[in-house]
Amino acid sequence: MSVTKLESSPVEEAVRLAATLPDRALEVESGRTVPADLVGELRTAGLFSLMTPASLGGHEADPLTIVRVVEELSRGDAATGWTVLIGQGAGYLAWLEAEAAEEIVSATPAPLVTGSMAPLGTAVDTGDGGIRLTGRWPYTSGCGLSDHLVAGYRPAAGPPRFALLPRASVTVHDTWRVAGLRGTGSHDIEVTDLLVPHRFTFDPYGPAREEGPLYRLPYMTYLLVAMAGFPLGAARRIVDEYRGIVLAKRNTERTLLAQTPIVQAEIARCEATVGAARAFVYEAVGQVWEETRDGVASPESRARLTSAVQHAMRATLDVADSAMRACGASQLYNRAPLQRYFRDVQTAAQHIAFGLEAQRRVGSVLLGQDVPDFLI
Repeated sequence: MSVTKLESSPVEEAVRLAATLPDRALEVESGRTVPADLVGELRTAGLFSLMTPASLGGHEADPLTIVRVVEELSRGDAATGWTVLIGQGAGYLAWLEAEAAEEIVSATPAPLVTGSMAPLGTAVDTGDGGIRLTGRWPYTSGCGLSDHLVAGYRPAAGPPRFALLPRASVTVHDTWRVAGLRGTGSHDIEVTDLLVPHRFTFDPYGPAREEGPLYRLPYMTYLLVAMAGFPLGAARRIVDEYRGIVLAKRNTERTLLAQTPIVQAEIARCEATVGAARAFVYEAVGQVWEETRDGVASPESRARLTSAVQHAMRATLDVADSAMRACGASQLYNRAPLQRYFRDVQTAAQHIAFGLEAQRRVGSVLLGQDVPDFLI
C-alpha cells in the first residue's frame, strides 16, 4: 500500500486542529466522546496514523513528532489529546503477519484502532487455526470510535498475547461516568466465545514484523512514546489559564492577583516546573531514538524516558494544584477550563504508565538491577 501523502506535516495539522479544540471542549465532555466530525478531521489529517507502518499507509513517525502532536492536541483539549494517543493502536499492525495486516488496511484504509492491553481475556485454541476468546476489558478509551480494537488475553499456555477484534464483534458497556477525561468514552468492552483467527493475534512483547526503528522500541517504551506528550500539553494549558485568570481577577482587597507576591512567585515556579519537565522528556525521547536507530536503546536510556514521562505527570499535577488554589471558587463552574483540566490530569495520572510500579522499575534499572526488557 502506498504511503498517505498530506500537504502539511502532522505537527502542522495538530497545531491547526488544536486551535479549534477549546471551543469544543464542553461539547466533547458533555457528549462523553469526541464528536464524529472532529474524529473525521483528525483522521483526514492522519493523526490517528502516527505510529502506523508506512508500508500500510501510515506516517511511521519519529517519536519526537509523536510527542509533539499529542502535546499540541492535549493543550487544546485533554480528552481529545488522550483519545488520539490511545487511538494509535494501528501501530500494532507492525506485529501482525504481512498478509493479515494488508487485509485490515485493504478493508479499512487508515484504520482507527484503540483497545485495552490488560490481559483480562481467556482463550481456548480451536485446533483449526483460531481461538475462542472471552473477556471484559475496562477503560477502553475511544472504543465507540474504533474500526478495530486490541484486547489482551492469556492463552492456555505461554505469555499473554493481543487479539485484533472488529468493532462489530464487540459489545460496549456504557460505564464511563467519571471525574475526569469524561470525553474519552473509556467504556468497558466485552466478547464471549468469539472466534478469532490466529493470524489476527500477536505477541506484543516480541519482535515486530516491520523492520523500522519505531518498532524496535520495547513494549513499555513504545507505549510511553505515545503518552509522553499528554502531560506536557495539559501542563502548558493549565499554566496559560492560570496566567490569564490572575491577570484579570482581583482578591477581596481589590488587588489584581497578578500583583500579589505569592501569585507572582507561583507563576514563576510553575513556568520553571513545566519547562524543566518538557526539556527532560524531549531530551530522553531524543536519546532513546538516537540509540534505537542504530539498534536497540539501552535499559538506562529507556529508564530515563520512563522517569521523564512520570516526572512530567507529577509536574502537571503540581501546577494544576497551584492554579486551582490561587484562582479560587470562580473556577469550579463547568464552563471553566481550569477545573476541567484539574479533573482530567488527576484521572490520567491513574494510568498504569504513571504508577508507582513503573517508577519502581526505573529505580531498579538505575541501581543496576535486572528488569524484564519489555517492562522498561
